[in-house]
Amino acid sequence: MIVSPRDRLMAMNRLRRAILAFQSAQILVLTHRRQKQALSQVDLDAVQHSAVEAAAALLAYSATGLVVGADDQRILAQAQKYLADGAA
Repeated sequence: MIVSPRDRLMAMNRLRRAILAFQSAQILVLTHRRQKQALSQVDLDAVQHSAVEAAAALLAYSATGLVVGADDQRILAQAQKYLADGAA
């Protein structure tokens, strides 16, 4: 399968946005934990959605033949663990 440079760029941008969204969701969770407050259902849904999008973006990125860097791998592993555990 030949992947165009445009497709690679789109996959790269999608992955970058997904990683940033998941990192923001992690900050939200940590902030609520530190303040000993429960997340609202809307916030829980946002965290879940960001983890799902990160996993999907990783698959699309990998399908283009690109390799994820070590820092991004760590964050994506956290998103996958979140999905596997099912807990914030």
